[in-house]
Amino acid sequence: MTAPERQTPDRWTVVSTAPFPAEALRRFLPEGTDAEIVVVEPRTEDGAVAAVAEADIVIGDFTFEVPITRRVIEAMTRCRAILQPSAGFQQIDHVAAAEHGIPVCNCAGANDVPVAEHTVMAGVALMRELAWTDRQIRAGQWPQFGRQNNEVASRTWGIVGFGRIGRQVAQRLAGWEMTVLYHDAFRPSAEDEAALGVEYAELDDLLARADIVSLHVPLLPATRHLIDARRLALLKPDACLVNVARGGVVDEAALLEALRDHRLRGAALDVFEQEPLPAGHPFTELDNVILSPHTAGTVVEAQVRILKKTKANLDRVLTGEPLVDVVNDVG
Repeated sequence: MTAPERQTPDRWTVVSTAPFPAEALRRFLPEGTDAEIVVVEPRTEDGAVAAVAEADIVIGDFTFEVPITRRVIEAMTRCRAILQPSAGFQQIDHVAAAEHGIPVCNCAGANDVPVAEHTVMAGVALMRELAWTDRQIRAGQWPQFGRQNNEVASRTWGIVGFGRIGRQVAQRLAGWEMTVLYHDAFRPSAEDEAALGVEYAELDDLLARADIVSLHVPLLPATRHLIDARRLALLKPDACLVNVARGGVVDEAALLEALRDHRLRGAALDVFEQEPLPAGHPFTELDNVILSPHTAGTVVEAQVRILKKTKANLDRVLTGEPLVDVVNDVG
């Protein structure tokens, strides 16, 4: 879809649903830009509706707390772009934005490397019982022979979702003497598979064969609870699951039951269906789970890349240049 022509304003209005200080946002703008900076308060859908009517540019919320819903988008009268300072953009109704000719841009690729690094770290930590032994030592124990401490060499790693991050994981596993399986709706060429050292498998087959399974798919209607009770039952009893995708990709109730019953070795979870994870959540009571607060990609280097990408697209809006990383096909 092509965005409608909009007259260049004499004074720009930039509205942020993210908790950026107004002065920090002003430093994003080229020197001499005449602009009003508005930071949404209260940080709610109602607050966003009230703030965006005269917005020329809207900056999305990297905490995902303030939704840019259809209702918010319909309140926009002259918005030229919604810029999301993260790779994820699930709080933005990008379909509604497309219907109104508003491009939505994310920061694709900015955190691919740290998420892949976190994935490999978490999978190896689960196989080596690192979190459990740490807790044992803190409790005054000295468990030199852990419950089930295994090397990863000669094991099988299954990558579910073979986009940018899935491929980065495969690249980092090269040389580990592992069999690397992958499943994705779109298969790369045989030459790419050979170069990456991976083998395609149907999802159920991958789950049944893998010792470590990592998830890298977006949350879509087709992927919600992709890993459900039936598919969890396909995993080996000593297999590990790493979820750095979205919490809703896994049926958390079924996973909790499988972990409690030790029907799989453990799980490393960076994402959850409800974030922040509520205090006292049953996952926090298990000793075969590694938890992190959706921080797999939030390293300093990735944050710098995100700020640079967001500023670059902001500059493009101001100068009328074509945007990059547009997720909803609006030209």
